[in-house]
Amino acid sequence: MVKMSRTVIKYGKVVIPGEGIVGEKDILIEDGVIKEISGGIPSEDAQVIDAENCYVIPGIVDIHVHLRDPDGDEEGITSGTSACSKGGVTTACCMPNTNPCIDNPAIVRYIVLSAEKYGKIRVYPIGAMTVGREGKILAPYERMKSEGIVAVSDDGNWVEDPLVMKSVLEMSNMEGLLPISHCEDKRVSLDGVVNEGIASFKLGLPGIPPLAETLAVARDTVIARETGARLHIAHISLKGSLDIIRIARSSGVKITCEVSPHHFILTDDLLLEGGIGLKVNPPLREEMDKLALIDGLKDGSIDVIASDHAPRKTSGSDLMNDPFGISSADIMLPLCYTFLVREGHLSILELVKKLSYNPARLLGLDAGDIAVGKKADLVIFKPDYRERVDVSSFLSKGKNSPYDGFELYGFPAVTMVNGKIVYARDI
Repeated sequence: MVKMSRTVIKYGKVVIPGEGIVGEKDILIEDGVIKEISGGIPSEDAQVIDAENCYVIPGIVDIHVHLRDPDGDEEGITSGTSACSKGGVTTACCMPNTNPCIDNPAIVRYIVLSAEKYGKIRVYPIGAMTVGREGKILAPYERMKSEGIVAVSDDGNWVEDPLVMKSVLEMSNMEGLLPISHCEDKRVSLDGVVNEGIASFKLGLPGIPPLAETLAVARDTVIARETGARLHIAHISLKGSLDIIRIARSSGVKITCEVSPHHFILTDDLLLEGGIGLKVNPPLREEMDKLALIDGLKDGSIDVIASDHAPRKTSGSDLMNDPFGISSADIMLPLCYTFLVREGHLSILELVKKLSYNPARLLGLDAGDIAVGKKADLVIFKPDYRERVDVSSFLSKGKNSPYDGFELYGFPAVTMVNGKIVYARDI
């Protein structure tokens, strides 16, 4: 008879977003499943994890990750999921802008099987909206869904043809897949590499006008209103985009959106100082936009925080020719906890909802919460523990991060998937 594995997490401040509860409790895990949440759980014949003075939260469900597989050598399932586990992510949804593109059932199956064999955490592929992400012919949603996709996106490209986008929303909603739109009208952004503003002018670089994003957000919002379909906007970066989304919601449009940490932490002023990891798409914006995005997180207009982890091999010295991307999976939880909770913008419960609970609900995943009967995908961290970021120690292959030397709080001490410890650090 196989002996049951038992783990008891003792004395932690447990954050339960589904019930809106934060309180000191023990958690009993048996064979990877949460069996009891209460005080004073007996710990005989069990592995005991002392979580005193620590938060215990549901693992982050990151709705926007670039694992670069299948692709080149900038990342992969093993390195990418290892970095995620270090940053408190237990479920990663990987974007389809790979080579070859995730636009057919065979590639979806490859991702799922690779993740099962080599991944540290749960991985769910996001399929392309259109074949080759070319914005012309819809990819086979039903067959890709049968192999495991949870959403569709042409991330990196916007579906320019409004009739094709209308079909995308209708078909994805019919299949129960979340459509995630990368809102950038490249007829406006052209060859821009950074935000159009004072910094781009001083550096003599072609700018990406805010209109490239807001125009695309407005058009997609109108199509969502006309079809009655739900729509999710990826990585918004502008106050103007948020204003459009607020108005649409007030009139009943089924629209949600996400923001990435670099857009509520950094601004394009940093471009003048130089550094690696500052060329991102959408670009770093102005202080006004950064503050507006924080307000959107506070008032609930922004539903989800997603990393947009985009590892790249780059020196950071050539903004004109370097690829877009920022590596952040290794420090996802510390970034969000430090700049949102410690700065007083969100409570720990509000943060966990945007990192874990809300994205899981949007995708229909049984994740992002702590409850009896659920799989034990958990993160334990000590809120007062601080550390300086050392990019060279990232588990991701991508060292293209501007956060080197930043002092952050909220580093995971333990990350668990299915009750199994997949990452641990001595704090």
